[in-house]
Amino acid sequence: MLDSSFEGYVKVSQSFGQHMFTLRATLSSTKVKTAIKSVLGGPIPKRGFCDTYAGKTVAWMSPDELLITVTGPDSGSIYADLQKALVGQHALLLDVSDSRAVFTLTGTKAPEVLAKLAPMDFHPAKFKVGSFTRTRFAQVAGAVFRVGEDKIILICFRSVQQYMFSLLCDAARQDAQVF
Repeated sequence: MLDSSFEGYVKVSQSFGQHMFTLRATLSSTKVKTAIKSVLGGPIPKRGFCDTYAGKTVAWMSPDELLITVTGPDSGSIYADLQKALVGQHALLLDVSDSRAVFTLTGTKAPEVLAKLAPMDFHPAKFKVGSFTRTRFAQVAGAVFRVGEDKIILICFRSVQQYMFSLLCDAARQDAQVF
């Protein structure tokens, strides 16, 4: 698939090629924490946040769930290494790459575009760099994290990717800007 993009007062782009894994486990377990740190390079993030370690993003989804996003050619080995590190633990590691779509909003007004679609406060004082949460965008469930002052990533199910892309592009049109 080819990457898609739209240039409004905020740039909206959809990219392919990221690998995503969901991990369900007792995240408070010392052995699970050790496995995460040894394979991914850092600790489990705090509630409502995500951390990035050398091309690997770990996002806190719930008290027993992480979303792990990997870019680059070593995603298969990371998945296998994580499986090995979790042997003997009550854990479920699943590759969900094919069932998710990823959008990036770039520009200082990216929070404004998302605020038109979701029932949450995207102001930088509330939704800081490193923040991660799940919410709804119009009629679609999604997850969103702020990776920079002017860069926000949104993830949704692939089955609604065209609808989500259309929503984002419509909200980011030049004539849709809030003054």
